[in-house]
Amino acid sequence: MLAPARNLRSCLADLLHSAQAQDRPKQGRTDAPVKAWFLLGPRQLEPREAPEPQPGPDEALVRVGAVGICGSDAEAYTGKHPLPNYPRLPGHEFAGEVVAAGAEWRGVPVGRRVAVDPALSCGVCYPCRQGRRNCCVSVSIAGVHRPGAMTELVVCKAGQLFPIPEEMSFDTAAMVETLSIGAQATRRGNVQDGDQVVILGAGPIGLCCLMMARLRGGRVLVSEPLAWRRQLAEEMGAEACVDPSREPVLEAVNEFTDGGGANVVMDATGELEGAESAFALVGSAGRVVILTLADQPIKVRPWQLVRQELSVVGSRLSVADLGELVNLAALGKAPVDRLVTNRYPFEEAPEAFAAVARREEGVVKAVVVL
Repeated sequence: MLAPARNLRSCLADLLHSAQAQDRPKQGRTDAPVKAWFLLGPRQLEPREAPEPQPGPDEALVRVGAVGICGSDAEAYTGKHPLPNYPRLPGHEFAGEVVAAGAEWRGVPVGRRVAVDPALSCGVCYPCRQGRRNCCVSVSIAGVHRPGAMTELVVCKAGQLFPIPEEMSFDTAAMVETLSIGAQATRRGNVQDGDQVVILGAGPIGLCCLMMARLRGGRVLVSEPLAWRRQLAEEMGAEACVDPSREPVLEAVNEFTDGGGANVVMDATGELEGAESAFALVGSAGRVVILTLADQPIKVRPWQLVRQELSVVGSRLSVADLGELVNLAALGKAPVDRLVTNRYPFEEAPEAFAAVARREEGVVKAVVVL
């Protein structure tokens, strides 16, 4: 049950400022309202106004230009996300312009256009000390653990912001975060030149895995039931594409690998069946990379793990340098602009979420443009 209106407004305002309150000067606040879309519960995305966020001494204020709708956003929208925390201010794939900064700001200058890394890490826990800040024990992701970017203004730290070329659109820059997921997955899978790679699912993350695997010299087969996504995968360099609803994927993989099985299998389906099927497709000494978010178990035979000496890894977020990925996108080596098939004005954000959730025909990536 939703809280009474007054309590709900207070809750939403607290949510918007929850990650921004410490060490903040009290003077100079305008409290001018900003527009935002809050997810109050499954399929309850509603517009609200909240006080304008104020950057702390070492923070900057970014005016949001575009926000991508991720598969995990759609899962939160439908109530299927494993972290169903409501209310939340969603949005973690975004880009914009730095419009103000605190007195101690040492990051990107005001006026610069930027792509944004949504994750903040502590820097002191064991994963962080091992250079794996993406799995920090207290990682904070915009739109999940703290307020996201489905609003006009967002407060950011210096390490989150990466300048983009003037000619790069905000919706393209917002896709750099998605590309970083593919970069992390290919790194975790240790994709090498000449490797035979199978990617299950050609949504935005699967296509970013394809782009990064190709840049590493991998030969890629993609399994995807939606025709328009298979077509885009072919145009992006997949050597083979399979419709799993019409053709046995195992037979296609055996043909692609001359019966040896894939060196690397990446599951980007978002479905339990995809994660489980990966083990039938991987060859000896191969690597399985799981990107699917689900809290139900899958069946894996220990004998197979031992007999084939498989490496099975999860992949979340990224440790990639987003600046390098911006360059790949700008040079056309990673054409993330082609992921954006649907653009919605800010006022139509619910339609964007719904289109992604129902896998509307033709949709690869929906972006809300401010």
